[in-house]
Amino acid sequence: MFTVIGTATVDLFVSNLENLPRSEGDEFTVDSLVFHDEGLRTSLGGNGANSAYALARLGSSVELVGGLGTDHLGDWMAAQLAEAGVGMAGVRRYPGKSTATTLILSDMRQNRLAFHHEGANRSVDESSIDMSQVSRSDILLLTSYPIMPGLRPQGAIELFRSARRSDTRTAVDIGPAIGEPARLDELRPLLAHTDYFICNEHELSVCAGEADLVAGMALILKGGAGCVVIKRGAAGAAVWARERTSAGTMDRPEFVPGFSVDVQTTVGAGDSFNAGFLQAVSGGASIAQAARFANAVAAIVVSTPDRPLNALTREGVNRLIDSS
Repeated sequence: MFTVIGTATVDLFVSNLENLPRSEGDEFTVDSLVFHDEGLRTSLGGNGANSAYALARLGSSVELVGGLGTDHLGDWMAAQLAEAGVGMAGVRRYPGKSTATTLILSDMRQNRLAFHHEGANRSVDESSIDMSQVSRSDILLLTSYPIMPGLRPQGAIELFRSARRSDTRTAVDIGPAIGEPARLDELRPLLAHTDYFICNEHELSVCAGEADLVAGMALILKGGAGCVVIKRGAAGAAVWARERTSAGTMDRPEFVPGFSVDVQTTVGAGDSFNAGFLQAVSGGASIAQAARFANAVAAIVVSTPDRPLNALTREGVNRLIDSS
């Protein structure tokens, strides 16, 4: 079983704009009213909800820990997650709080502009977590680290320490690198209890203060993490573990290529990668094999224009891997 802790957000999409808008005043007095051919789309979002949803779609048993408001958007999101098979016992409904929303505008070149309301996500803290549930889990994934202030840093450290005592493997995704991003000095106490450290190249450079990918990964390993997993978009992923393998100790990262697909969206790609990677390692795959599987999961998501997480199945992922 998996436990995923992270944000739960309703995403609202306005897509395929010819150009992203800019404000020049009242749209009825100046020519800044933007017409668009595609209707507004509503989708489940948030790092925690996306990862949990993807795990459920891939056939895993998963419990989500997060926060929703008591509004109609919270009702809608709870129903979407439960219908997919995500366990909802750890999701609290906070009276007086709105469910988090992100309005995402994107143009034909995949440039994006987002407007985010934190809502109930900001209320999640140590008291939100049932440690007996965590102790029953094979893997614990903490996502949305920079935007979960109720857990950083001490709450996350205690959480991972307790998980390790119950032999639950731990994974943290330190993205997104916004607001007050996660930096190495803050994360060092957490790394000592982290099995899988996950982020993208930009987030790694911000965290480690190092532009070189290999040097940045080395700093995270030196800090105590068991394995570093870097998401590289179309280029695939880079993985590097401290522990010895049958081939000896890895003294350099291994680069795992991605899949060539027609990109329709990038929303949810990183979260679905996390789900695929952790599901694969929980089934006994090596970290390189897990990254390959995760790359295929993300490729299916980015090549599906509408409700991309619904396209995920283990059979579909395996078909993509076998056909490449």
